[in-house]
Amino acid sequence: MQRPKDLARPAASLRTRLLAWILWPLALLIGFNAWVAYGNAVHAANEAYDRSLYLAARTLAEELVWREGQIQLELMKAAGYLFENHTGSRLFYKVSTLDGKWLAGAADLPELAPSSASSVRFFALVQLGDGQHLNQSVRLVQLTHVMEAAGLSDPLIRITVAETMEARQQLTQRIFWGTLRSQGLLLLAAALLVVWGVQQGIQPLEVFRRQLAGKAEDDFSPIHPPDMPREMRPLIDTLNSYLDRLGRLIDIRKRFLDNAAHQLRTPLTALKTQLALAQRNTQPEQAQALLQAARQTTDDAVRLTEKMLAMTRVEHAREMHSPEPVDLGALAQQVTQAHLWRAHQRGDDLGLEMLETRCVVLGVALLLSEALSNLLDNALQHTQPGAHITVRVGPSWVEVQDDGPGIAAAHQAHVFERFYRAAPSGVSGSGLGLAIVKEIANQHGATVSVRSPVENGRGTTVRLAFTSAQPVGM
Repeated sequence: MQRPKDLARPAASLRTRLLAWILWPLALLIGFNAWVAYGNAVHAANEAYDRSLYLAARTLAEELVWREGQIQLELMKAAGYLFENHTGSRLFYKVSTLDGKWLAGAADLPELAPSSASSVRFFALVQLGDGQHLNQSVRLVQLTHVMEAAGLSDPLIRITVAETMEARQQLTQRIFWGTLRSQGLLLLAAALLVVWGVQQGIQPLEVFRRQLAGKAEDDFSPIHPPDMPREMRPLIDTLNSYLDRLGRLIDIRKRFLDNAAHQLRTPLTALKTQLALAQRNTQPEQAQALLQAARQTTDDAVRLTEKMLAMTRVEHAREMHSPEPVDLGALAQQVTQAHLWRAHQRGDDLGLEMLETRCVVLGVALLLSEALSNLLDNALQHTQPGAHITVRVGPSWVEVQDDGPGIAAAHQAHVFERFYRAAPSGVSGSGLGLAIVKEIANQHGATVSVRSPVENGRGTTVRLAFTSAQPVGM
């Protein structure tokens, strides 16, 4: 079986990547600097030897004389010293007129082409350049000299002196390799400093890794490593946010399992007992009553399971839904219509009062619908048939009011707790309806309150109030 590409080879470490991104560009810069250094070495060698080459041409010009109809060279001891092979290079010379007529020296010595590069250097009109002579590279100096002689129609002559490149190349190599050695040492020192700096720079990551590895399996608390670089803060914050969500989700699952195990044990035990009694009972009337009780117990267990699942969905909602504008009036009308048939079967009077034609809040329509449905279910379940139940929408709130027996003052502080039942023992319920409403209110930044009695010692009103509502007048 072929392994995935990302598992075929281990990924490079952060240290390796940092060093690669730093040292490779640095090495390229060193290479570019070496190329520049070689050009500077050639220029320095030329500068050093060009003056000597010019002095040779200048000395040659001073020793030229016109004698017996031709140019002759009288070398003094100093001039002869200039042409000695003391530098490891050889010198050649040529004298010609400006129009190219050979007068003396090496006739095959090349001349520099006339160029605008000719300028006053070394206080003389001189031109320098490179050429080829006897199949080897030479450095040429071309000097224009005034020679007054009866045999010359034009007193201007051109003196060309060529020098082979051995001495210049040796000097160039010494300068270049010296520069390259110093740059190499600089690169080595920079690499060592970079390695040390990277090692020190990623040290907080190692501290963070050890701190994360040392956490217990059930510890999802935020991590705040000391001396963490500013660039790592977004990563740490993201990880802490993930740990918070993960801990919350695990806690929700744990609570659900604990609640399911605790709350379903009683109805399942009762259901098992009722079925066993019905099986052993030989009287049809009693067996039918036991089966009816078992059906009611099953309905209660199903309702309890649905409420627990609804609570779990509500607790997960912040990860699954994004807030959007919700019209409370339209939402209340939709939920009320969904409960009309149940109210009609009971003979209840279920109505909707709109104190505002439109009231928009920022929230999740599915959750707000769940909250209002739970308020209506709670009112229908805890009132006698024929009750009056009203859903009312105000400027920044929605409420459900009934005319049932109400909630005692001792219970009102606890009705939003999970599995708390304020109703008499004969009234079935899961104890999660108002707890679900409370959770949804908290997620929307809203408040939920209960008022009982409402009128003549009876009735209950549960209101869900929002702080960011946008009412539109009638």
